[in-house]
Amino acid sequence: MTEAFTAAGFRISVISEPPFVPEAREVFPEKFREIELTRTRFLSFLFFVLEAN
Repeated sequence: MTEAFTAAGFRISVISEPPFVPEAREVFPEKFREIELTRTRFLSFLFFVLEAN
């Protein structure tokens, strides 16, 4: 993804991965138990701030 941005002529100025909201634990309790046991990551999003070169 980052290579595609730079190949298109953008410079990445910020990459942000916000934490999950606490309410997600109530909505997906089984997933969070699995995460705690396996130490895997929960589905999350990355946000990019791009600047034209």
